[in-house]
Parts: sequence; C-alpha cells; structure tokens
Amino acid sequence: MSEVTIEPLAGPYGLGEGPHWDCISQKLYFVDIFAQKIFRFDPATGGLTSIFVENGPVGFVIPVEGSTNKFVAGSSIDIVVLSWDSEKTLASCTPQILVSADSNRTEIRFNDGKADSSGRVWAGTMGLEKNGIYPPNMGSLYSMDNDLVLKKQVSPVSISNGLAWNPDNNTLYYIDSLTYQVWAYNYNSETGTISNKKIVFDFQKNNILGIPDGMTIDTNGNLWVAVYSGGSVLNINPKTGELLRSVKFNDAKNITSVAFGGSNLDILYVTSASMGLNENQLKEQPHAGYLFAIKGLGVHGFPSNNVKLPNKLT
Repeated sequence: MSEVTIEPLAGPYGLGEGPHWDCISQKLYFVDIFAQKIFRFDPATGGLTSIFVENGPVGFVIPVEGSTNKFVAGSSIDIVVLSWDSEKTLASCTPQILVSADSNRTEIRFNDGKADSSGRVWAGTMGLEKNGIYPPNMGSLYSMDNDLVLKKQVSPVSISNGLAWNPDNNTLYYIDSLTYQVWAYNYNSETGTISNKKIVFDFQKNNILGIPDGMTIDTNGNLWVAVYSGGSVLNINPKTGELLRSVKFNDAKNITSVAFGGSNLDILYVTSASMGLNENQLKEQPHAGYLFAIKGLGVHGFPSNNVKLPNKLT
C-alpha cells in the first residue's frame, strides 16, 4: 500500500463544509457556511473561484443534472437554485427559493445535503448556535423530489449531518452529530422511503474523542467519517461496526466533511473549520479551516449524484 499523504490545498475558511466532486468538470465544490460562499476548486491548476449567496448561510451545494451553470444549495431555511458561471468569481447572487423548511429562519438553518441516485435532494436542518451551545432537537432530515415538496424523513434531530448510500443502493447511512452515532436505514431508491433504523457505529462505545460530522462511502462499502474536534477521519465497516483505520491531522482539529474526487475517485477531499478558535489554538493548528487532499488510501469512491429538477428550472 502506498504512503498516505495529507496536503493542504486552500484556506483558511471559517466553516468549510459540503465537498462535492463534479465528475464532468473534474472540479471540487464546497462551501464556507457563515461566509455565505460557494467555492469551486480546480486541482489541475489550483484555481479557486467563489460566489456570495445573499439568501443566508450556505450548508451545501450540488450541481443540477443536465446544466453547466445551475446549482441547488441549502441556504438559511431554504433550498434554492442559482445560476453561476463557476469559471468566474462573482460578487454575489440572489438565488431562487424552491422550498422552505417549516421553521423560523432566526432559529435554524440547513446543514449537510446530498442528492441520491434518483436525483432527489436529502438535506437536514439544525438549531443556530447560541453562546457556544447548539440547541438540541430543533432540526429534521428532509427529502425533496422532483415535485419540489419537502418531505420530513427523520425528526427531531439536533445537528443533521453526514449522508451516504451503500453500493447496493438499499441502505442510507445518516449522522445526527449530537447522538455520537452513525445510523443505517433500509432505503428504497424508487420511492425515497426509509425504514428500520439501526446503529452501525457508536463513537462513545468505541472511545472516539470528537463529534461525527460529514461522511462518504467507498466502493468496498466502508464509510469515511469526519471527526469534528477530533482531528481525524475514521474508516468504518458499517456491516461489522469495526473501526478499520483512522487518518490523523496534526495541524487541524475541527474536521468537517469528506468526499472522494480526482479522475480515479481515489483522492479524499476534506474540509475543516477555524471558526471559534482562539489565537493560541490557531497557532497550534496552522491549517485549521483548510481544504485538504488525502492521497494513497488505496480505495475509490463513487461518482457524486447531481440534482434532477423539473425541466422548467433547467
């Protein structure tokens, strides 16, 4: 097995999140949530472009199927669609709101989100931090089909986070961060229904320090979970509950999310956060808030799914 290397690529960001590799353009998209920005990183050139989303904090971004310049994002309590020539940095955009969560926009916001194999959006909400505390049980996990209706799938949740589907496409893995667990649901890709929740990994029972955050899966069916406040990414076999390995970061503690990318889908792109760190912590973590690339893991990911929207919106 080749040596595993961790390379800082760009940063720092306050709350880098939501990496999404676009196989068509061979570029990586990610967000800086409270900066209200979407970024596009070109690993071939190191080029970085961005756009400011006027609607509010941006939890995730996903390209729209069949379009080169349209994206769906979770912004504030809304799922929005926006147009952006991602080759260029644009000062700002006012997106079109597709649907809003049934909540108060001063209390919650959308966090992590992904598209499934049918092109429907899965995205969850969480309570806004107050005085360093995240209010529990204020969020929900939703899905949004082509009819642009939000369907509440799991509720209540505290910090809706990581999403991944197994290679057979009949299991949805999901993280509500403050449970310190990874859950699995039976999943029907045609109907978008989930059932039979079970716990496949428990941080506290495995003595893992930190909080489970974003997540992806490799073609072997093993999960890769970002550990916020733990400075690591965990590789977990969800069928056995076994911790296969842990990749440690020496210079960033708040690891937020992960996505496979690169021409062979064998590079693990990792986002992190610098928000809330004091001067001493920032000195100890010189790459806090950076985007990273982990190479040499010896595994591959799946192509990311894009969102399928009604024809009138594409």
